[in-house]
Amino acid sequence: MMPGRVIDAGKRMAHIHAQGFSLLELAIALVILSLMMGWLMTPLRVQHSMQKYQQTEQRLQLAQQALLGHALIHHYLPCPDTDSPPDGWENVLSSQRCASDEGVLPWAQLGLVATDAWGRYFRYRADATFTHHAQWFSVAAAEGASNIQVTGESGAATSITSRPAAIVLSHGENGLGGIQSVSGGLTHAMAAPLHPDEQENADGDLLFVDKTQQQTGNAVFDDRLVMLSSKVLIQQMVQAQRLP
Repeated sequence: MMPGRVIDAGKRMAHIHAQGFSLLELAIALVILSLMMGWLMTPLRVQHSMQKYQQTEQRLQLAQQALLGHALIHHYLPCPDTDSPPDGWENVLSSQRCASDEGVLPWAQLGLVATDAWGRYFRYRADATFTHHAQWFSVAAAEGASNIQVTGESGAATSITSRPAAIVLSHGENGLGGIQSVSGGLTHAMAAPLHPDEQENADGDLLFVDKTQQQTGNAVFDDRLVMLSSKVLIQQMVQAQRLP
C-alpha cells in the first residue's frame, strides 16, 4: 500500500470518529436542554395553576355578593339552573318553588361569569326557606331554618343557627363531578370524583366539604366553596329594611 493512501485512510477514520463524537455531543446537549426546559416550565405551570385558583376564588366571592344583592332586591334567593345544557337562568315551578334545590348557579340572572377558571359551571345549592318566590321568609322563619351543612378541617364549619342559606362550589382543577362548558353551548359531564370529600360535594345531598387542597392515595381534593351565611343574609336584609 502506498504511503499516501495510508494517510488518506487515517484521515477518513479520524473524520468518521469526529462525526460520531459530534452526534454524541449533540444528543447530550439535547438531553440537557430538555431538562432545563422542564425545570423552567414547572414553575410556569405552578404559577398558571395558582392564577386559575385565584380567578376562581374571585368569581366565587362575586357570586356570594351577587346572591346577597339578589335577596336584598327581590326578598329571596334565586333558584338553581336545572336546564341541560344550562342557560344561566333559574328554573321555577308554577307553585313559585324551585324545580330543584341544587343545580348550576344562574349566572346570567346574577350578571356573573358562567364558569370557574377551568370552564366548569358552578354548583349551587340553596335552602328552600330562602328561595320561595311568593312566601317571603321572615327573621323568625329563617333563623336556624337551613339544613345545609358544611364540614371543614376539624369537623362542622357552621352551627345549626349559622348554617348557610346557600353554597356555591367549584370542582377545582381536576373538575371531577362537575359540568364542563363546551363551545357551541354544549356541555360535557366530567368523570366521577375519586376523593371521598369530592364525592360528598357531588352526591346531591345537604352535606358539603370545604377544606384546603389535599391528597389521599391517588385521589386529590381541590374543590373550592363559598357560603352565604343565613345570619349574614338576615342581618343585611334587616339593615336594608327588607326584613322587620
